[in-house]
This record gives sequence, C-alpha cells and structure tokens, in this order.
Amino acid sequence: MTVAPTQIFATRVAALFLVVGLAFAASGCGRNGPPEAPPTPNAVATPSSDDPLASQGHHRPEPITPPKAPFVLDPIL
Repeated sequence: MTVAPTQIFATRVAALFLVVGLAFAASGCGRNGPPEAPPTPNAVATPSSDDPLASQGHHRPEPITPPKAPFVLDPIL
C-alpha cells in the first residue's frame, strides 16, 4: 500500500502545528499573576527592606566556592 504525497504533507503539517502549539504552551509558563506596571520616569530607586545586600552598601559579595564532592552530571560536562 502506498501513501499519497498529499497525505504525507498533511501529516507533516499536523506534526508542525502540534510542535508549535506545544512550544507556545510551554512559553506561557512563568510568573503567575497580572502584568506589572512600568515604573514612572521620575521614580527614584530606593533599596527595599527585604534586600539582604541593601544594608551592606556597595560591598562585593564573597565569591562562590564550588563544592568539593563531584556531581552526577559532571562527566557529561
């Protein structure tokens, strides 16, 4: 039994729509809630009270030290 070229084309188009639909569905994942309003042009940036680096001024944070134990995915990298 042979398959008509139009049937192959229709199957490929349907697969393409499925992939694009899944990509759009996955791109919708993220932050939940209404969009945030943009800041006003005259707004002054002030550090928030819950920011842990705000009280330290402009000091550099300590560098991150890598763990000594190997990770499961290290051989892949």
